[in-house]
Amino acid sequence: MIHKRLLYSSTATILISLSIFFRKMALIKNVLPMTFFIQFILIAAIILNINFLIFQRKYIRKIKNIKRWEWENAFLAGFFLISAYLTSTYGLKLTTSINYSFIIKSNLIFTPILGFFFFKEVFTKEKIFLIFAFFTGIYLVTTSGQFILPHLGDLLIILAALCFSSFYTTNKKLAKTFEPEIISWGVTTCAAIFALILSFILKVNIFSLTGFLYVFLTGLTEALIILFMNKTVRITTMTYYVMMTMFVPIINLILGILFLNEIINFVQLIGGLVLIISGIMVQRLKD
Repeated sequence: MIHKRLLYSSTATILISLSIFFRKMALIKNVLPMTFFIQFILIAAIILNINFLIFQRKYIRKIKNIKRWEWENAFLAGFFLISAYLTSTYGLKLTTSINYSFIIKSNLIFTPILGFFFFKEVFTKEKIFLIFAFFTGIYLVTTSGQFILPHLGDLLIILAALCFSSFYTTNKKLAKTFEPEIISWGVTTCAAIFALILSFILKVNIFSLTGFLYVFLTGLTEALIILFMNKTVRITTMTYYVMMTMFVPIINLILGILFLNEIINFVQLIGGLVLIISGIMVQRLKD
């Protein structure tokens, strides 16, 4: 029988790969990045609200017991989530889905760093060495080993990885108290509120139908990713979850080559392998 943590994390991993693919397809269809990311956040929030209010009504009573600091954490997580989506969308616009899927794995190194600063986790010499190895891998993927600076898109993806790591760190606090359905609903709703405010300020047409199929599919997959991520960390550690997501670049490498006509040279492939190996080794280190 398949263990729940394997089922949940494997599902999330596949969904993350599909989301990257759908997002790249939407951008190829000339969906404006700002419109796109606001739309799929709102769609994800609507889906999770429907799930919560109709299919998870047994948890509605618990909303009344949510404390102020817990709401503050939910809004903070929502802010990190929308920041990650914003920077990653523009980053993906400027690079390939293959490059994106490798570079976004920077969150595997940012998470231990955040743990050191906020939770006083031990930072060993081995971790410092692996950080150096990890950024060597990023350099090879983004520059093909040439002595040039990474492109703007690559830097935005690295920033997005930091935001995602911050989101995971904040979300983990809530996972100790609330069910995955409550967290997914609350955090995504907070992100949607930020998205609506942003759309009013920038006068974004959230009802645009350009590339809407891929916009909807992205919103659907992101809603499910957030739900299954919370289901995973509810029953196991973040370490297990992030290790499972190391398969994302492999899946997107296949999708990118087969359906998006993307290519990756030998040096970039070596860099990708360095990222995967370094990420796995970081998570295997003892505290």
